[in-house]
Amino acid sequence: MSIKRFVQLFVLYFLSIVIAVPLTNLLKVDNALLSYFIISVIGYITLTLPLTIMTIKKEKNK
Repeated sequence: MSIKRFVQLFVLYFLSIVIAVPLTNLLKVDNALLSYFIISVIGYITLTLPLTIMTIKKEKNK
């Protein structure tokens, strides 16, 4: 795994948090467990979608 891939992973991880937390606050969820669940799901989606797309594009270029 190259440094470039680690940096991409970190940036996408950071963006998933930056996107998930404000969206959860926007929904005004009072229950902590529900809030953690929503953050986890949104974070997972915003993290895996770009990584999957980048992997598919990388495979097509080979």
